[in-house]
Amino acid sequence: MRKISKPVIKKHKEACALLKKEGALTQDERIFVFENWHEGVDHDQSWAGAFFTPWDMAATGFRIEARAAGRRVIDLCAGIGILSYASCVWANFDTASEIVCVERNPHYVEVGKKVLPEARWICADVFDLPKDLGHFDVAISNPPFGRVPKNGTAPRYTGPEFEYHAMDISADLADYGVFIIPQESASFRYSGVPYFMDKSEGKHLKFQEQTGIRIDPNCGIDTSMWSKEWRNTIQTPEIVVCDYQEMREHQRHETEEAHLFETELEDLAGVENEPALHINSTQGNPVQLSLFDWAA
Repeated sequence: MRKISKPVIKKHKEACALLKKEGALTQDERIFVFENWHEGVDHDQSWAGAFFTPWDMAATGFRIEARAAGRRVIDLCAGIGILSYASCVWANFDTASEIVCVERNPHYVEVGKKVLPEARWICADVFDLPKDLGHFDVAISNPPFGRVPKNGTAPRYTGPEFEYHAMDISADLADYGVFIIPQESASFRYSGVPYFMDKSEGKHLKFQEQTGIRIDPNCGIDTSMWSKEWRNTIQTPEIVVCDYQEMREHQRHETEEAHLFETELEDLAGVENEPALHINSTQGNPVQLSLFDWAA
């Protein structure tokens, strides 16, 4: 864990002072909080793998993929709401008719309600979500990275990586997903390398096998330009997308094909078990023959 400098702590205290302000914050004040409220000053987040997204990355790179994805948005592991604010509210680009932010840390939720009052805030674990959330156009998340403590398991994925659990849970909530995950968990390498590299091996293949979810690359966002802005981590992430509608359509098609195949087998079995009729050419009397008689 990197040591937090005195100037960073000073800015954090200024952000805390803004949060105590009566009434609504201005846009500039909200951005100041997003840029300077440091989750590591009062809380040790290294054990949980939870690191807030740099403001510039949220407001430019991530927003490109998330801003046009839909009207109803759910933000899992939302922190203080930086992804939702950057994608749906910032710069008067209000694309969402509803924003739901889910965060298990009550202190983060308290801050989030102040800087993002447009959202419905739910203090809950992603493994214990309310049943009445409904369906969303898009799920967004910068979930904890890697093998960190968790309080449950996803519907299909059984491995240890937290980011995959969040992506699997999202598949039952939304039609589309945009996520920030470790580069080693992505199906490609793009950020910080000379050219796009599709990975033919890796843990993403097991995830896809278990869930049917394909991890796709973004439109060309190199996150390495924000590498120095991450707090308390040296992770190189990738922004990835998941088309859950396509996944469900593929699974529906496979189920229909399997059902059709089973029906054809049942029909064939019925034909094999029925006796065949053969007319004796000399006596004109029908005689029951089996398929083996026909073959003979």
